Amino acid sequence: MKYLEYLIWIAGILAGLLMILGIISFIFSVRFFGINHVVNYYHVANSFLLVVVCSILYMKLKGEKD
Repeated sequence: MKYLEYLIWIAGILAGLLMILGIISFIFSVRFFGINHVVNYYHVANSFLLVVVCSILYMKLKGEKD
C-alpha cells in the first residue's frame, strides 16, 4: 500500500503542475511543450486527478475489509 500512496502523491503533484502550467499559459499566452490550447492541460490534469480519486477510494475500501 505504501507504493500506492507514492503513486497518489506523484499523480496529484503532476495534476497540480499541469493546472499551474495551464494558468500560466492562459495569462501570458506562452506555449509549453508545443501545446496550442490551454484546455489541453486540464484534459491531462483531469486524468491524473481521476487516478488519484480512484486510488484513494480503493485504499479506503481495502482498509475497511481488513
